[in-house]
Amino acid sequence: MGLKYIEQVKSVILLLLILLSLTLTFTIWTYSPTYNTIDTPPIVDISIAEKKRIEDLVMPYRILYSRGETLTGSETPLNIEKVFNSMKTWEPQSLEPVNTKASLQQINDFITTSNRVTFFYPTEVPIKIFGSIFSFADHNLPDISFNRLVIDWNGPSEDELVFYFISTTNQKIYKTLVDKVDKEAFSERIIKQTSNFPPYNEIKRPGKLSLYVTNNQENVKGYTYILEEIEIAPEKFKNALFSFPSLVRSNSKGTREQQYTDDNALMTVNFLLKRLSYVHPASESQNSGNPTELIQHSLDFVNEHSGWTDEYRYNRINPATQQVSYQLYLKGVPVFSNDTSTEITQYWGMNRVYRYIRPYYTLNNSSPIKTRKIQLPSGQDTYDLISTIPDLKMSSVDDMVVGYYLSQDDQQLFLNLEPSWFYLSKGIWVRVSPELLGGGKFGLE
Repeated sequence: MGLKYIEQVKSVILLLLILLSLTLTFTIWTYSPTYNTIDTPPIVDISIAEKKRIEDLVMPYRILYSRGETLTGSETPLNIEKVFNSMKTWEPQSLEPVNTKASLQQINDFITTSNRVTFFYPTEVPIKIFGSIFSFADHNLPDISFNRLVIDWNGPSEDELVFYFISTTNQKIYKTLVDKVDKEAFSERIIKQTSNFPPYNEIKRPGKLSLYVTNNQENVKGYTYILEEIEIAPEKFKNALFSFPSLVRSNSKGTREQQYTDDNALMTVNFLLKRLSYVHPASESQNSGNPTELIQHSLDFVNEHSGWTDEYRYNRINPATQQVSYQLYLKGVPVFSNDTSTEITQYWGMNRVYRYIRPYYTLNNSSPIKTRKIQLPSGQDTYDLISTIPDLKMSSVDDMVVGYYLSQDDQQLFLNLEPSWFYLSKGIWVRVSPELLGGGKFGLE
């Protein structure tokens, strides 16, 4: 009898164990723990100013029209845009090389041949970037670049003209045909649109590219702004450039600088130079970059925080260091300075921007408190003057433009923009000093 009860007890215990196992399994399967709520970072408005398109940034700074033995031209944006925009409906065909080892004299001749219009760009423009402004019939564009665009209507066909893409840096010339164009109407339109252009002189230099300068005096307005009214709060850039702005720490470096960091990146604001510098050290790269991609990435990056606070134009690229720069302009005139930053510069690294340097002021949102008219000598007279500067080799002068020299007063209350002549030498724009233009002591600023 005892053994019989033992077997029954075992069966009951086994049944209980099975039920307990099923209960535990069900509990584990259906268990839902209570998690602590993670606060989502607040959505911050990072729209600082405006977004831009490629065609807003990649623009010619000069147009030159050759007709017979005369040259006329303009650096006024409205004059350039009238001619340039009238061609945007055209469809260039396939590109083909004309001369991949062009001499500098051959390039000079291309520009001054009669019935040609030349657009000057400040630096090399990848043809694929230009393809986003003009719609090429052949979408498979080569990896070439140019800094002179020559429109030629000398050919015999009545509905066809030629685009010449010239790289003065690489000394290469490519061309493409543009058909279905009323050439006679275009020629008449060019003559009409350029009828008020001032005369230009070609300064010929043996073994060098020619310089093209105005033959008339220049009348340009100067401006003065209240500095306090045009500054942009650095906090806006902090919110735009850091992923979690609320975690960013701020540290004052005396009266001249303020630093912001989140251990991954550092943003430095220089109050004296009105310059902002952002760096993400982990993204540094020694690799070179693709010019087309660099320009597109740099545009997209600034557009992400609507950071185009003024008129800026693409003006420099260095694929070896992955650098892209955009020059500040005011009313179509370039702005240069020794006192503050007048460029937006980016260095790209591994899949993101490595370094970002720019002004944190804007001239767009304020009216000048003072306006004045300044008369400058002609480009030819200015060239003749700077040719007398001791130790300046004129063969090193690559271009001349009228620009604004931006300076601060001693109390740092005002920004002055003074019209001046500048010449380009060894990649740097140098101001022609007022003393030199006035016939006084030689000097450069």
